[in-house]
Amino acid sequence: MSKKKISVLTLVAIVLIIIGIILREGYLSFNGSLKGPGLPIWFLGFLFCCVLSSIFGVVGIIVEIIRRNKRGMVICVICILLNCILIGSSRESARRITCASAMKCIGFSLQQYAMDYSGYFPPENGAAGLEYLRKYDYLCDYAVFICPSTKTVCGKDKQPLTEETVDYVYIGGLTDKSDPKSPILYDKPGNHEDFGNVVFADGTVNNFSGKNWTEKIKK
Repeated sequence: MSKKKISVLTLVAIVLIIIGIILREGYLSFNGSLKGPGLPIWFLGFLFCCVLSSIFGVVGIIVEIIRRNKRGMVICVICILLNCILIGSSRESARRITCASAMKCIGFSLQQYAMDYSGYFPPENGAAGLEYLRKYDYLCDYAVFICPSTKTVCGKDKQPLTEETVDYVYIGGLTDKSDPKSPILYDKPGNHEDFGNVVFADGTVNNFSGKNWTEKIKK
């Protein structure tokens, strides 16, 4: 007897997971950078393909059981397990995207502050400098100052920002005349493993990876 061909549902599950892997590798090749609006869409496309592939895989298992096609059942199970592994390993990438988005929001608020204060950013370093944004109603959402990869508890009830409630390093004293590529805000080391997002004086966001990523910021 010839071997039974796998069902269309199984083939769709395989194609979707291949597309998902391609999207994921394309995203990772840019180290999760937010330089362009397409990159986060790549990542969301990867997640969508994995979820859809798992759904087709589950339905495919049922169909292959009815057809008594063991090979098809095995392929469907492998697809589902592979999707679970890929999605699980990509959760930190999603947190990095959220972190970069929050930092971009802080950077925009810093730009607004500088426009109102003759081109000067808040003068103090660290949380004390970012407190200017909260105190003067430029950015009052405590959650924005927390990295999603940490377990830091955000402030509340109009409490001043402190180093215990802020997950980012702010460099005070810059102006709109400073080098546009001077770092003004970056992840505290330890927010992510061997990775950090950085906001520059011109408001752009980039990221660096490696154990010594903080040393690459000014290079």
